[in-house]
Amino acid sequence: MFGDSRTGAAYVGGGRVLLRTRNGFKMYVDGRDVSIAPHLILDGVWEEWTERALLTLIRPGMTILEAGANVGYFTLLMAKAAGSAGSVHSFECDPDLATLARDNVEINGLHRVARVVEKALGEKSGRVTFYRTDRHRGGGSIVAGLEQIPHNPTDQRVPLDVEMTTLDDYCAANSIVPDLIKLDAEGAEPAILRGSPKLLASPRALTLVMEFFPRFVRDAGDDPASVLQGLRNQRFELNAIDERRRRIVPATAQWLLERESSELILRRS
Repeated sequence: MFGDSRTGAAYVGGGRVLLRTRNGFKMYVDGRDVSIAPHLILDGVWEEWTERALLTLIRPGMTILEAGANVGYFTLLMAKAAGSAGSVHSFECDPDLATLARDNVEINGLHRVARVVEKALGEKSGRVTFYRTDRHRGGGSIVAGLEQIPHNPTDQRVPLDVEMTTLDDYCAANSIVPDLIKLDAEGAEPAILRGSPKLLASPRALTLVMEFFPRFVRDAGDDPASVLQGLRNQRFELNAIDERRRRIVPATAQWLLERESSELILRRS
């Protein structure tokens, strides 16, 4: 038995730990992971500030796209918030994590709302090399030059050949018009945005929730300032999550560029 009475975590074999999150979801995690799993096993929660922000943004009936589902913690949260009239399409190209995410959706009875798509998202459709991290399972990326050593010094990056699509191609093929897009793709966010020109040029209201590491953006060969300016050119307002105060606050491009990382909330009304 692992964890405490809050999570009731138990090892169930095959490297899996079954637990209950603080907000009531049943979840399988990889007990060998040293990034997200320890927090869920012991505390039953992951990135409370992001969770709180998402719950203020999502309304019943919304259509949501997610890049980087991992084991599906936010997939479950968003599916429950969107409700039976909504839909969540979560992309995860690591086959082991995609399996965990699918199982987590199923055991929580959310399979009619949430779909886990085992593909990478990027600039164009086709095949791509995904670099899976062996210990910090949330650190995998399609960015070949991503340098995460200061954060994950013990990880080995294992290349996998995976299928990739774009948000524009996926939405066109499935007749989807998203209300909210969540991007957490370890430096691939600018490439995903470049693969979404139709979505970004649409006059419809849209909210982007996006991890923004200026160093990761540079490792991917992009200019962080240009990424922010491109979003502003598409009429997105710059906001960020204040982790300490657990609230969404206005942000300037300069402030975001000076920080090591931020969780952006970009809204176009």
